Amino acid sequence: MSEIYVIEGHAQNWREALKMTGTKLYEEGCVVEEFWEKCAEREAEYPTGLTEFCPVAIPHASNEYVLRQAICALRLDEPVMFRSMADWDQDIEVRYVLNLALLDDSEHIKIVTRVIRSLKDPQFLKKMDDCNEEELKVLLDEYFLTEKLDDDNA
Repeated sequence: MSEIYVIEGHAQNWREALKMTGTKLYEEGCVVEEFWEKCAEREAEYPTGLTEFCPVAIPHASNEYVLRQAICALRLDEPVMFRSMADWDQDIEVRYVLNLALLDDSEHIKIVTRVIRSLKDPQFLKKMDDCNEEELKVLLDEYFLTEKLDDDNA
């Protein structure tokens, strides 16, 4: 079973945002110390910014750097630029970084599917914006880590 950690803050760029999420996951004992650097290497090669209408990036690294499954969600006070996964030449503003530290490939697919499905709903993004930090943790846990919504939205 995975855990969700929510942090808020300011980053100058995408690398700093990844370091913030990776550091939190490391402090919680979920990943090895170099996890964030491996996320940055992967991000440089395979961008994870979603779209201009969905200000979210979903970085991750290989499961060999993960000790315990978790997601660190960073809500930025100001957007930072990530490259789009759909068009690597396009930079998009990202306000939420959902750093995935997942061990199991099937769990990875389930969680990414839930994340994408949820983020396609503009009302879900509005809920994310309107929540305080603790409410955001509850919301993300409900939508990303529980199976109860899988059948409803399949």
